[in-house]
Amino acid sequence: MTSESITIYKLIILYTLSRVDSPLPQGIISDYIINQGYTNYFNVQDAFGELLQAGLIQENTTYHLSYYELTQTGLETLNLFGGQLSSKIREEINNYLKTNQYDIINETALVSDYHLTTDGSYLATCSIREKNHEIFSLALEVPTEEDAVKICNNWETQSTILYQAAIKHLLP
Repeated sequence: MTSESITIYKLIILYTLSRVDSPLPQGIISDYIINQGYTNYFNVQDAFGELLQAGLIQENTTYHLSYYELTQTGLETLNLFGGQLSSKIREEINNYLKTNQYDIINETALVSDYHLTTDGSYLATCSIREKNHEIFSLALEVPTEEDAVKICNNWETQSTILYQAAIKHLLP
């Protein structure tokens, strides 16, 4: 892989993150780059690693997924070097994001995670996000890691019901 190639992959990642309102899972960006035939999974991983190491993107990790967002330094870098990204690639990215907007919303709207507390229990936190704003949040302390994982796993299917119940009962 040439340094020019890795630069294009990095610019694709930066440009993609600049076009969305919320952090994205790596898979969304990787799928675009790989499916367009630009490179393979391993080169995409290298590009993400170099961007993280340089502080151009930021990673937020939950128990099962990592989300990435552009840092201010990343935006400045994109502004300086983004001209190296062809208008064709920019258009492809914009079309990809538009075509897959509902999948992107589904993958980024529901976030769940858990951690061990100081007293030995587990705190499961679940939220619904709209763009980059948290519109609903729930935190439950449970005795076991298994229970915390169950809560996080069930969040995807039960979040709408819980959100609607909260609105119904708190704003009658």
